[in-house]
Order: sequence, then structure tokens, then C-alpha cells
Amino acid sequence: MTDPDKMPDETAHDSSRGGYLQSRFKGLLHIGAGNMFAASIIAGLLMGYLLDVWLGTAPIFMLVLGALGFVSGMLKARKNLLATGRGDQDKDSDRP
Repeated sequence: MTDPDKMPDETAHDSSRGGYLQSRFKGLLHIGAGNMFAASIIAGLLMGYLLDVWLGTAPIFMLVLGALGFVSGMLKARKNLLATGRGDQDKDSDRP
């Protein structure tokens, strides 16, 4: 007879593999990260444009707020991707 402690447990769930629905849900979250990135940039540019029109200035505010929207979008997308496990490979890499 075989030892029951050494038999594979067929009912155990391997959370590292995930299922079909879990992978689809992660895919939707990745799309959301891209949408957040684009929306942050567009919102910054639009608010900067409206400030420039209201104050009658050159496109200073549009450039500044567009750059802030870019940085904000990158941080939000990174946070979202790390939360879904997408960035786990980058954490353990030995790249400088």
C-alpha cells in the first residue's frame, strides 16, 4: 500500500495557477490600468488647457499639468499592476 501522507491531494487548490475566470479578471484589471493611465494624462491636459484659456497664458499650465498627469498615471498603473501580481517577475529580477 502507499502512504496516504505522500499521495497527492486532489482537492487542494493551487492558488498560484488560478483558474480561467481569475485570469480573465486579471486581464480586465490590466486594461483598467491602461485606461487610468490615459485618463490621468487627458485630465491633466484638459485642466491645463482650461486654466490657460481662463488666465490667457501660454500653454504653461497645459504642459505642467499634462506632465503631472503622466506621472500620476504611471504611479497608478504601476500600483494596479503590482496589486494583480503582474509586476512580481520584475521584483525578483537582478536588473539594476
